[in-house]
Amino acid sequence: MKRIHIAIASFALLGILALVTVARGIGGGVTAAGDDRFRINGTTLVKYLGTDTYVSIPDTITTISDEAFSGNETLTSLTIPDSVTQISYNAFKNCTALTRVIIPDSVEKVGPGAFEGCTALTSVEIGENVSSWGSGVFANCSSLATVTIDQDNEYLTYYNGAIYNGNMTMLYQVLPAREGDNYVMPDTVESIDTYAFWNLQNTKNVMVSDKVVSIPKQAMSSMGSVENVVIQNMTTGIGERAVANNANLKQVVIPASVVNIDRKAFSGSPNVKIYTSKSSTADTFGQNNNIPVIYEAEYPTDFMDSNAGLEEKPNVGDGSTGNNGQQTTDNNSGSTGNNGQQTTGNNTGSDQQTTQNSSDFPGTEGYIHPLDVPENNDVIGKTVIVGGRAVVLMDNHRGQVYGIPNNASAEIVDEVSDRQGQTQSGAAGEENTSITVNVQSSSVADEDSIAQRKFYKQKDLTTYDIGGTIKTIGRLAFSESGLKSIVIPDNVTEIEYGAFMSCVDLTDVTIPDSVSAIGTKAFEGTAWLNNWKNSDAEGDFLIVGDGILLAYRGNEEHVEIPDGVKQIGSEVFKGHTEILDVAVPASVDKICAEAFRNCSSLTGLTGCEGLRTVVRGAFYGTQISEDDFRR
Repeated sequence: MKRIHIAIASFALLGILALVTVARGIGGGVTAAGDDRFRINGTTLVKYLGTDTYVSIPDTITTISDEAFSGNETLTSLTIPDSVTQISYNAFKNCTALTRVIIPDSVEKVGPGAFEGCTALTSVEIGENVSSWGSGVFANCSSLATVTIDQDNEYLTYYNGAIYNGNMTMLYQVLPAREGDNYVMPDTVESIDTYAFWNLQNTKNVMVSDKVVSIPKQAMSSMGSVENVVIQNMTTGIGERAVANNANLKQVVIPASVVNIDRKAFSGSPNVKIYTSKSSTADTFGQNNNIPVIYEAEYPTDFMDSNAGLEEKPNVGDGSTGNNGQQTTDNNSGSTGNNGQQTTGNNTGSDQQTTQNSSDFPGTEGYIHPLDVPENNDVIGKTVIVGGRAVVLMDNHRGQVYGIPNNASAEIVDEVSDRQGQTQSGAAGEENTSITVNVQSSSVADEDSIAQRKFYKQKDLTTYDIGGTIKTIGRLAFSESGLKSIVIPDNVTEIEYGAFMSCVDLTDVTIPDSVSAIGTKAFEGTAWLNNWKNSDAEGDFLIVGDGILLAYRGNEEHVEIPDGVKQIGSEVFKGHTEILDVAVPASVDKICAEAFRNCSSLTGLTGCEGLRTVVRGAFYGTQISEDDFRR
């Protein structure tokens, strides 16, 4: 700014100051260094004290400080100069008259809640260099339906009324006034930011991406108009107040994969029902917390994005669906006929879920009652659950349905990621009053573990030497990476959920006897496991580590598990509808989560002398209940 120095008399100076004061009072945009509307510390605008409808921020400012304009009810528009690089926490919070904002290319950081409560805001342009984006930037901006992000910005993406990070793996915020009843989260999304769904005005139905592992604290709280939420099979945890304060929320679909629910997850959502499968963690949680549990869906079956004028989904790389965000696959075109769960190319063979013979939530569209499914002639009995009790229908002239041995008993636990072998359940026969584990937390020091998602999707990673101090390989640590071989050293004791999932080039795996715990889907979709399932090698059982039965490729009706197996691993027999009975040797002391899921013809076990632990959900979709093991 040019400055003109004029020698004037004191009375003339006073006159000019008076004119400036009058101009300021009628809405002028004076930005002189001595302007008392701006409280400035160095290059930081600490506070704006004026009442103008339009403000031009001085071009000496680099930072707009916390709450600098907060609560201003007269400001309708402003100019942010190219000198500004940071807009801080709550900088324009509750500027209720502000209608338009242009964030220039110079800005690199926008802090949490920067424009929260700007209820008149309808137009926002975001420059190309914003690389740091806070939580709830536009929370409670009840008129904001869309934003424009510079096409050269590599760090932010706008699509379908929502803001994401550059590759759309993080959902920052669904804009409060986005159009359309339904919001289907793109299947690239893996994480949801705090306050992402705050105070939506139009959206009634939300489907969470099948790659989201956890619903974090406050992520889906205060959702305004939302009535139904569908959480999918990848998700394992729901955090503190994650779905709280939702007055209009009617139903949340929670799959059996969810094993951790904070006791305050649904606080302040008085009308919510939980739709889940029987004997799941969500079923127990609802019963213990006075939340109604239902087993038949009540949400719409036409669950597709309904935002008017839906634009083409941005091409953000490997995760892009390229179909306007509608998460369609060969078996599921985005409808809820498959219970809101997206089947993908990774679900192969017996793992693949279809609406013809297996449903995560019996009673939904496409579900066939077990008694209506034709069976082989040597099937002599079936069980149906009536009023919470098992009723056996059988031809008692031809055989016997034996359930489990009279001497078999086990502690029934909820599966958690606890590296010291503990669970959240009490002694056998006791019910949990709450489940409060946060699946994102870790009790293992960094030097003892490979962190969650440490090498996730790193395609250039083909080999890796695991250090001698590592005890745990974390959740999804190498998932979808370029690994071709891995030798796990004998200091490792645990491989967590999905650690090597979808490593399609991983052909060689060495697992030592020291490994005593392998999580669900740890090696699903790897070339190593797929090659074994399709090979002609002798034997139908893949046994690894310390006696862990990792996979089964047989098709026998009467299965005999080999001696020496200590654990029947997660999902080993999942979907094997041909199995009638299983002989369990005395060496087996644990049956893991979903080990026999949807083995609909399974009528009983024999043996089980050494069994000590059964993870809840191990027999979901069969004629056996975990509670049968309690004595």
